[in-house]
Amino acid sequence: MIVLAPVLLALSYAVTGWIRRYCLARGIVDIPNQRSSHSRIVARGGGVGFSGLFLLVILGLGIAGVVPGRAATGLVGGGFVIAVTGWVDDRSGLTQVTRIILHLAAAAWAVAWIGPVPAIFSGSTMWLWLTQVAGVIAFAWMINLYNFMDGTDGIAGVEAVTVALASGFLCMMAGVAVTGQVYWILASAVAGFLLWNWPPAKIFMGDAGSGFLGFAFAAMVLWASVENIHLFWPCVILLSLFVVDATTTLLRRMLKGERWYEPHKSHAYQKIARRKGHVPVALGVAAINIAVLAPLAWLAWLYPRSGLPLALLVGCAFAGIALAVGDRTA
Repeated sequence: MIVLAPVLLALSYAVTGWIRRYCLARGIVDIPNQRSSHSRIVARGGGVGFSGLFLLVILGLGIAGVVPGRAATGLVGGGFVIAVTGWVDDRSGLTQVTRIILHLAAAAWAVAWIGPVPAIFSGSTMWLWLTQVAGVIAFAWMINLYNFMDGTDGIAGVEAVTVALASGFLCMMAGVAVTGQVYWILASAVAGFLLWNWPPAKIFMGDAGSGFLGFAFAAMVLWASVENIHLFWPCVILLSLFVVDATTTLLRRMLKGERWYEPHKSHAYQKIARRKGHVPVALGVAAINIAVLAPLAWLAWLYPRSGLPLALLVGCAFAGIALAVGDRTA
């Protein structure tokens, strides 16, 4: 499967270019406003390209028997719903209720096919059912938090490429080769788009891309954990930068009585971008993921009992930084 990576990267780059021309011609664009991190009109919805390519590859590999049928069904079925939902929302908009229903439906589909969600802390029947419900909620939150974190040029693509590459290596080390190579396929598809999205971005991924990536990572963590339970915390650690910033900001806005579901510019990464620029933020995300989180995830894999303490340590550190930065005026 690894031979598909360079081909997929090239295809993703070409398809994204075509989508950009299509979106500009049809007026599918982001127009700057007071909550925007950009100052010019930019095409949006480019994520539908790498989402569609990834789903087609997984569908083909599933039919060929390379990717297990249940994993392929969960990824393709749920991913298709999320990508189409995002594309429609990018073009004409959907109500919040409609989005939530579709997100939960895709999440339940993925948990049913790829799962069950491993009972990390207990093996009781009641706890097992609770973990399935928690898994669906976690999927829905991942879909939305990745969308929240797609607010500056390159950041969501850099996060996806670096996390997928590192997660793929961990899976290979754990002997879960197919899962690891699917991670790398995802990284290749997003990398082709990232060449267009690098600051200053020529196209945004939109909900069709950001929501899909949130779903894809949730599905991949579940699949890897089902294959090897000791991969759960390492994979969570690798995603912690996005998860903690989004969650901390959400809770802070809710406690302040703000309309947390509306667009805003109060994430830590957004405030840093306004002071330092988009490129330093994107490079900073890459550096943290590669130099800090990847080694910690590797330690969590080598010493499984350290997984939860390391995840809590990383989470507290990022939460502290997010609160400190978020409390500053920008």
